[in-house]
Amino acid sequence: MIERVLLVATLAGGATLGVFWPLNKSPAPAAASAALEVTLERSSDKHFYADTEVNGHPVRFLVDTGASEIALTEDDARKIGLQVDPSKYELLGEGASGLVRGQYVELDGIQLGAIREGKTKAVVVQGANVSLLGQPFLENIDEIVIRKDEMLLRDQKDS
Repeated sequence: MIERVLLVATLAGGATLGVFWPLNKSPAPAAASAALEVTLERSSDKHFYADTEVNGHPVRFLVDTGASEIALTEDDARKIGLQVDPSKYELLGEGASGLVRGQYVELDGIQLGAIREGKTKAVVVQGANVSLLGQPFLENIDEIVIRKDEMLLRDQKDS
């Protein structure tokens, strides 16, 4: 009988100890990271558009993952305070509709929701009818996911 009481006491003590004993809990990280996310809805023309602020002014971009530049229309460039001088235009390359002429400029920053890119280069494209948000902005985003009619842009920032 004493052996049975000792066995029950030992099992009960072990169970109690097991409940209150810490289990491989690692300390909280010193600096947590917060994900900045922006979700864009697919437009009726099947493209994704982003309403941004460039140099503090609103600009609507077509998001173009294949564009090697951030391209501004002449109107958008003027709207954000850039000097557009067609006499300084140079041949930039060849696009789907032929030769592309324009002028390289530097932007103070682009903000899309909570995602911000500081100083970056762009081009003002002669005759463009839509501004393009290309790789100089997109390559700094940690994750871009297109699922059906949504594009999710997720950027990890240390807080």
